[in-house]
Amino acid sequence: MSLSSSALSFRDLILEAARKIGVASYGADGSGETDIPDDDYNLSEVKRHVNNAIRMYLNDGPAPNGWRFARPTDSIVVWGTIAVNAANTVSSTDRDTVNDRTTLTAQSSAFYPTMEGKTITVTGVGDFTIYQYVSATQVIVSGDATASAATWSMTADGNYTMPAVFGGEYIGPLTYAANSNQGVGIEWMADAHIRQWRESITDETGDPYWACMRPMNSDFENRRRWELMLYPQPDEVITLELPYILGFDKLLELNEHPPVPVSHDEALKAAVLALVEKDVEGALGIDWQYYHEMALPKAYQVDARSAPKSVGYVGNRPARRGSAIQDFRSNWYDRPTVDTSGIDS
Repeated sequence: MSLSSSALSFRDLILEAARKIGVASYGADGSGETDIPDDDYNLSEVKRHVNNAIRMYLNDGPAPNGWRFARPTDSIVVWGTIAVNAANTVSSTDRDTVNDRTTLTAQSSAFYPTMEGKTITVTGVGDFTIYQYVSATQVIVSGDATASAATWSMTADGNYTMPAVFGGEYIGPLTYAANSNQGVGIEWMADAHIRQWRESITDETGDPYWACMRPMNSDFENRRRWELMLYPQPDEVITLELPYILGFDKLLELNEHPPVPVSHDEALKAAVLALVEKDVEGALGIDWQYYHEMALPKAYQVDARSAPKSVGYVGNRPARRGSAIQDFRSNWYDRPTVDTSGIDS
């Protein structure tokens, strides 16, 4: 889906920063149209400044909850133990000997982002840690997993890797996806509590009703990742939904767009110029002042305008009847019973 033509791309922000620093290109004879740097060194430096500015802008969100656009509700797919299935095999399609990684391609859709950092067993080849999820049919594993139409399996442990852009801050309940027809809710619980139950009851599987977040251990290459712990352990593929504070993947390609709405582009451009002024020129001058005193407050107003116009019913909520969902109109108000027996029809 295309964006509006006024939306600032990575290239546009690079150009603004390059003009500010004085490394923009003006053609071979210096009289051409203003363009991004034409040498690798300056282009790489300006890209770094722009990415740093995006990080600063995301961090400068209004207190206490940050930017509304940086609080997405994401779908998290969890899964149970996957047994060997002769109808779905994997084959190695690329071997990276420099980094000691192998790309595995499955015969049909079988992989999920939450599998990163988990172990896949390729029959007759060995056990390998999934380094990166590529698609529903492709993952990159650490080590030499060269295989041709080999069966495979994965043993679930109830722990699932969160997206790389999740920094550890969730801001709402973990729920089942729409139309899941689940009769149980999921409550946030301390990881110690879940570990104690796992210690005592090792074979319980089914629909999870407890969850917690914790940093991943050092066994996974990226120690800054988080994992979702669930109890009981799922025995099937389940889609959950969770609102959390968004991080961002560093922009690399010129045609990429920053992770902010178009309505924040002016403030983001101001952030780029302000950061360049501070880091390159070593001064907190007019651009830094404009960003903090004009652009950022205006962006706060834009952010506030996107808030819900009503928070809904805020009266006393009655005791919940088991785990069933209550009908608002029928159960949240005490409506009088009207006696119509004496009224003429």
